[in-house]
Amino acid sequence: MAALALAGCGSSAGSNDGSGDPSKITVYSTMIPAVQEKLAADFEERTGIEVDWTREQSSALTRRFHEETAAGKPVADVLTMNEEVYAVDNASMFEDLSDLEGMEAIPEEWRLTDQTFQPTFAPQKIAYSKEKFAGREDELPQDWSDLLDPRFKGGKILFADPRTNQELSSKHLYALAESEGEQFLADFAAQELTVVPSSTPGMEELAAGNGELLAYSYDMNLLAYEDAGAPIGLVGPFEPVVGLSFYTQIPKDAPNVEGARAWVEYLVSPEGQQIINDGVGVSPLGEDIPGSLTMPEAAVNPDPAEALAKLPDYLDLLGLE
Repeated sequence: MAALALAGCGSSAGSNDGSGDPSKITVYSTMIPAVQEKLAADFEERTGIEVDWTREQSSALTRRFHEETAAGKPVADVLTMNEEVYAVDNASMFEDLSDLEGMEAIPEEWRLTDQTFQPTFAPQKIAYSKEKFAGREDELPQDWSDLLDPRFKGGKILFADPRTNQELSSKHLYALAESEGEQFLADFAAQELTVVPSSTPGMEELAAGNGELLAYSYDMNLLAYEDAGAPIGLVGPFEPVVGLSFYTQIPKDAPNVEGARAWVEYLVSPEGQQIINDGVGVSPLGEDIPGSLTMPEAAVNPDPAEALAKLPDYLDLLGLE
């Protein structure tokens, strides 16, 4: 994603003519549907502005946004994704959010740039099949090293493919290599992992009875399965804790900038923050938000560029091309 900088690609950034429908915004977001639907419904009720939202895996969604912008055919009024490098390298593409109502309450460490902030942080955990662990709950992992236990060998661990969401995965692998040693990754691969495209299809596999553990998942991923009564639980987070950060910004080319500004002001409001974080994420407003998780003391945030540079080595250790 760092290679997607818009310089010289013909972007019309900053040329928005306000021709978008003022009664509608389009939100590109990697937040799960269960959360996004609640946000959209509550925002529409409060403002009368309709929300048309699209969700894809983060790198695919960011690439889609980038290509539309580069072609001078912007669609998204708001972009929420997980690529820190992209947000920083392309900060000039986005509106300054500093003057928005409620933004002054967002701590500086949750502001990636003047154009980008994080409305939530989701700590990584390990999902497990309650059916497979019925009567053997004491065998559930208590830390990352437990994943090397021989009882989990032979395809029992579902592993979210690190090539799918490379920035997030590289941060996690970097943190593991720093704390456990790089040999841990080779030993982990020797468990004969079942590689799944990402955590979402991994949860589906667990729900279908395939595998015992999924490394890794999030409280957000569990929402839809809890509602459906699927026998899936979560353990963790384990030290070192790496999480999923949702970077939110308003493109300068947004067809409805004013509607987008209203959306971001809603996201940073106590009402929006409660919907985003209730039982599933850490709020930048902390304990003031009912249901917000507490930031783990062992949370780390490796430098994304440094972690990405190491990813080829990690993939080699994991036996992935």
